[in-house]
Amino acid sequence: MADVRSKEITNPERIRRIIGILRLDGREVEVHIPHYIEVAKIVDTTQDVFVVKITDSFVDYQTEELDIVYLNFVFSGVELFGKCTIVHQDATTLALEYPGTLESRSKRRYPRVNLSHRVTATLVYKQYPEKKIGEISSKDIPVKYSKLYWEVQRESVDIKKIFVLVGAEIKKISPHAEIILFNKDNIDMRDYQILRKSGKVLYVDDCKKIQSFTRIIPSDKIVSYSYYVNDMRLEGVSKEKVIEELKDIVREKLQIGYTSLVLVPIFSKEEVIGTVKAVRKEEGSRITAEDISDLMSLSGLLKMGIEKAKFVPDVTGVVPSSLVDLSEGGMYITIDSKTDELKIKEGANIEVKISLDEKEVTLKGKVLRHGSEEKSYAIEFYDSEPRNLQVVKRFVQNSIDKLKEKK
Repeated sequence: MADVRSKEITNPERIRRIIGILRLDGREVEVHIPHYIEVAKIVDTTQDVFVVKITDSFVDYQTEELDIVYLNFVFSGVELFGKCTIVHQDATTLALEYPGTLESRSKRRYPRVNLSHRVTATLVYKQYPEKKIGEISSKDIPVKYSKLYWEVQRESVDIKKIFVLVGAEIKKISPHAEIILFNKDNIDMRDYQILRKSGKVLYVDDCKKIQSFTRIIPSDKIVSYSYYVNDMRLEGVSKEKVIEELKDIVREKLQIGYTSLVLVPIFSKEEVIGTVKAVRKEEGSRITAEDISDLMSLSGLLKMGIEKAKFVPDVTGVVPSSLVDLSEGGMYITIDSKTDELKIKEGANIEVKISLDEKEVTLKGKVLRHGSEEKSYAIEFYDSEPRNLQVVKRFVQNSIDKLKEKK
């Protein structure tokens, strides 16, 4: 068999043969749909289509309107993925066309240096969202908000006035609407964690229908609690605990009296610092797609005003740390032992400031895993400034050269 590492697979017969082997071996595959990953098994194959059965789903696919999914699996020790068109779907199975291409995912490797002495580092526990919002212009703002747009464009922005004006507009959409800025007391609330991690709108159209909380929303801007459920499942939380958590979410919203709910993130620079929250409490009343569009415009106006006024709530703390290993691709770091309360989860975003060869650099990264030592973490860099990564690259190479000279 040819080496699947060498290139993408485009031969239709070979792709069908790989899918057939997966079915015969009973191997599990991942089915990626918007903001959700399902574990499935291939249960049937024909010349034109193959059928996957979802192992343990919270979603009834018969009620979903999906066009495509992405299939992901390991074959011959290589991770492969492909795009599949949905031919038919019912409650737990999907009939799919064979992907036109299977691509392999390879990881870059960088030389790493183990530091002879630990470098002092300053860690800030950030939560950069997965979705980054773009700038808005006057063309993106509905005419009814044009006056508010020009208020935001003033030379000296009166940020209090902007909050009042935006507050008045969201009250027209929902009398129960409010603007909430995150602080150290509310930042860990479940709904706010979803906003800060996803950077997307959290929306439940009908709080009296349980399925509305986990329905698949094929949008790059809007999620439901399926996003939260997916994270729990990927962390290894049992189905029983996930169900209990979902029941708690539904119970909480119904006890408050919500019939419909939307939380729109408020951005400042790259972080989600708050939310525009709008709810309905009247029987049969719903937050509409038009309402969401208006709320997103108002949130965008708040973003512009906040950034222009340089108003940023302080919701993150600085944590003293030490750098142990370093490469251009990531680092290994330990937290000061006195910092007992900090527990960083795998997948969390962080920002680290270190001094290398008398140059201070700020590096953004994601926690890949907990290290073997207490309060130690392996971190992969992402979205860091290229010039900062160049400083790291030079430092690592110089350190390696010095070690060679000693030998």
